[in-house]
Amino acid sequence: MRLVAALLVSLVVAGGLWIWGNRPVMVEPNWDKPLASVSFAPFRRGQSPLTKVYPSPAEVEEDLRSLVGLARGIRTYSSREGMEVVPELAARLGLKVIFGAWLTNQTEAKGRLTNEAEVEALIKAANRYPDAIERVLVGNEVLLRRDLTPEQLIGYIRRVKAAVRQPVSYADVWAFYLKYPEVARELDYLTIHILPFWEDEPVPIDRVEQHITAIVERMRQAFPGKPILIGEAGWPSLGRDRGPAVVSTVNEAAFVRRMADIAERHHFDYNIVEAFDQPWKAALENTVGAAWGVLDVDRKAKFGMSGPVTEVADWPLRAGLALVAGALATIVFGRAIASAAALLVFALLAQGLAWAAVTTAFHAEAVSFRWWQDLWAVFRGGLAAAMALAVADRAAALLAGTGTPLFGRPAGNRPAAWGGRLAIVFAGYAVVWTLLLTVDGRYRDIPDIDFSVPVIGLAALAVIRALRSDGGWPAAIAVDSLFGEAPAERSRLLRWLAGGLVACAGLALISEGVAVIGEDFMKDHPTFAEQAPLVLSGMIANREMILWAVMQLVMAVPFVAAWRRVS
Repeated sequence: MRLVAALLVSLVVAGGLWIWGNRPVMVEPNWDKPLASVSFAPFRRGQSPLTKVYPSPAEVEEDLRSLVGLARGIRTYSSREGMEVVPELAARLGLKVIFGAWLTNQTEAKGRLTNEAEVEALIKAANRYPDAIERVLVGNEVLLRRDLTPEQLIGYIRRVKAAVRQPVSYADVWAFYLKYPEVARELDYLTIHILPFWEDEPVPIDRVEQHITAIVERMRQAFPGKPILIGEAGWPSLGRDRGPAVVSTVNEAAFVRRMADIAERHHFDYNIVEAFDQPWKAALENTVGAAWGVLDVDRKAKFGMSGPVTEVADWPLRAGLALVAGALATIVFGRAIASAAALLVFALLAQGLAWAAVTTAFHAEAVSFRWWQDLWAVFRGGLAAAMALAVADRAAALLAGTGTPLFGRPAGNRPAAWGGRLAIVFAGYAVVWTLLLTVDGRYRDIPDIDFSVPVIGLAALAVIRALRSDGGWPAAIAVDSLFGEAPAERSRLLRWLAGGLVACAGLALISEGVAVIGEDFMKDHPTFAEQAPLVLSGMIANREMILWAVMQLVMAVPFVAAWRRVS
């Protein structure tokens, strides 16, 4: 009866939290019209311009059809690589096209040949399909990448202008037009990229309207009378946060809807980046670079253009798996716990561990874009599941005072063979990941979800041990005590991990503050007196990074306790 009661209470509590945490979020405004334009790159999983595996004409047509009704037009980035069929298909489907040529570094002959082929294909398509191709773009962010000089770029622009009837432009981040106004003077219209998420000082979702309108007004004043197209505007749904700019499906929906509304009210043209999630971009920009699509990689809409938005569409499946796993863990490990209160505590802990393990597994799969990442996802999910089992087994033994015979060994020894080792693996993993974030963190994921199982597990075991132990706290909550005695030769390793976790918690915050320092940041804030407060603010602006720092400190406690006990 105690077991049934604990199961029912834990299922009701956990189920309620699943429902509450995944309730639909109201997103304003509602938008009931097609978007003006979306970036069109019909690459599927396994396809990439980097590996020169391109979509087939049939796949291009299928993707164009999926955009009918969603957008009035599309923007391409290349005039070749499978895009040759776009103008004819788009004309048939009633989609207007902003056709682009991809220009690259031409210090080598290969680059010059690529640029020649792109420009020739652009001119040919523009003249062959004048009704479908409304405007053309000569290059994308070549000044940002320093692939071409302004003079080289202008040469290509003049060549295209002389050969086509459509308005001609070049696309780059807005600040580069202010840096190279001579390029702007050559264009029929300006194509500027405004990506609040990627600014040196990231912009939160609730300030995007002020940010976008201020930049458009600044460009209008700098280049009076020149038509403006916002060639890229968007928000990622998956990946790492940047300062106060929080990645989520809800925020992407809010941005896309607001962008359409802002453009209509302030009378400027825009293009949303992008139509589909792009798995191949993960090779360049990790998870956050691959998740800007209005549609996901399976061509399913991530959100509607009106009404509430659900952050995790498949949450009922996740909830079902977690609730079942938590209930099974309670039945298997909790049957020897005599106290009703202790059994309820264990049942709730089992549900928490199940939530963390299932969420880790689904997240690992969601951020896997290549075959080796699929293998890595299996490892990450398996590591979390193994840690959850070890914690559940040990917690049940501590709460019962005796062990269950599941593994046929005494309670004190069962978890030691793998629980303690897994704790050490996770601690080392955390230190390495934070060091990577410190030296190259712009695109790298912040691994809060991956470490939810060990953090919940170590914290729970430490609390149980502290409440039930008569000894001093280092002896009670030391990592080796949590999972049984560890070999003496590990003492030096435990000290290194304790110091590493504490130091890396600070490093994580420092790296986030330093990340705001860029060329535009230095130009806008030239003095140290201006820079210092903004860097300090950047250290605490990213809630995801703050959580990661706190999680490392929580993980560090059992290792510090082991260090104290040894010393």
